[in-house]
This record gives sequence, structure tokens and C-alpha cells, in this order.
Amino acid sequence: MWYLIPLFLCWGSFLNVIAYRLIHDLSFKESRSICPSCHHAINWYDLLPIISWIMLKRRCRHCQQPISLLYPLIELLTAISLFGMTHYIIPTYWPIYFIFISALIITIRTDLETMQISRLVTLCLIPLPIIASLTFYSSYPLIPLRLSSVLLGASFGYFVLWLINKLFFWYAKQDGMGQGDLDLLATIGAFTGLTGAWFSLVIGSISGATAGLILIGLRRSPTNHLLPFGPFLALGALIFIFFQDKLLNLFF
Repeated sequence: MWYLIPLFLCWGSFLNVIAYRLIHDLSFKESRSICPSCHHAINWYDLLPIISWIMLKRRCRHCQQPISLLYPLIELLTAISLFGMTHYIIPTYWPIYFIFISALIITIRTDLETMQISRLVTLCLIPLPIIASLTFYSSYPLIPLRLSSVLLGASFGYFVLWLINKLFFWYAKQDGMGQGDLDLLATIGAFTGLTGAWFSLVIGSISGATAGLILIGLRRSPTNHLLPFGPFLALGALIFIFFQDKLLNLFF
């Protein structure tokens, strides 16, 4: 499946476009990508995944403003994740997980850039695993979950973070996380079940805490450098769907 990597990189570039237009409330009818600084239309040869970013020395060809590191990182993450999908997930599940992985990557991009998570890539997708779960007993199931598992996972994902946030608010008199994080873990639970939501939360919490300690070690004040939780939840979900058998064997 190595020959698919260039296509996966191109898909990552497209996910960058979707994420940028979602968080900036731009129309998807626009056919050309533009520089966010000078609004000049970007030529096709400056849109080659990763390569163009390197060749342009991380700057716009026209205005010389820096191009965010998020662009090549999202392209690379997409290629790695989708290649992992073809390697670790059976083909009948590919359509569902392709959509799920794409949504997670869009979430990572938007939350890192603006600390916002669009419900178009979280709650709006929950009907998809619900419908797919109805094929669980068929010869070619679309998702390895029963309907009850989908509903239980979504409910657990939402309410466990809701409870944590309420307890934090009671203690600190401020919210500890955004509504988007609750929506995201509910969506993760719908696609991966209760176990997937739990592992995503655990992995996300550990990795997020580690990143926070690193920032403190670099002497960046937590109050001046807010750390979005969504990317760590998404990372936990990606790790779970690729290595769930090993995780389950390790812990249970």
C-alpha cells in the first residue's frame, strides 16, 4: 500500500483546506486556495503536499509571510494515519474509519489553531456509526460495534467529561474544558465504543499532561499558553483504533 501515500498526502492537504474554511467561516464554493495573509490565489505548484512548503522555505511566494507548520504536519499525520488504516484495519471497515480518521485530523487542526472544534466533524457524524452498526450481524459489517455499543460509547464519552467539567467548575469556579471536547469524546465513543472512549480519555489525559509539563519546563505560563485537549483525545482515538488488541491484552 506504499503507492497510496502520495494520495494520502494530497487528502491531508484537502483536510487542511476544510479545517481552515470551517474555523474561518469561509464558503466551500471557493475553488481556489488563497494565502491567508495577502489573499493571493495560490498556484497549483505551490500546493504540493510538504514539498511546496519546503521549496518555498515556509513562506508565501507573493507576500513572504510565514506558512504555518500545521500544513505539512497535518499532511504527514494524514498519510501516516490512513496508511495505518490500510495496515491494521480490515477492508470492510475502511469507509467508516476513513471518515472517522479524517474528522479527527480536521479536529486536531482546528483545535490547535483556534481552540475550536466544529460540530460538523463531531456530533453531526454520530448517525453514521449508528447506521453502520445495524450491519453488525451481516456477512460484511461496516463497523465492529453493535448499536448498543455505539450508543453506550457516545453517552459515556459525553457525560464523563461533562461530570469532570462540572466538578472542576465547582472547585475552581471556571470551566476546565470546552464544549467541543465533550462533543469530540462522544463522537469517539460512537465510533469506538465505551472501551475506545475510555482509552482515548486515558491516553489523551496522559499525553496532554506530559505536554503541559514540557511547556512548564520551557517556562511558558499555562495561563498565557492554553493547551487544547481535543488533539490529545484525537491522538488517543487514533492509537486505540490501530492498537486496540495490544492495549486490551496489556490492560485486561
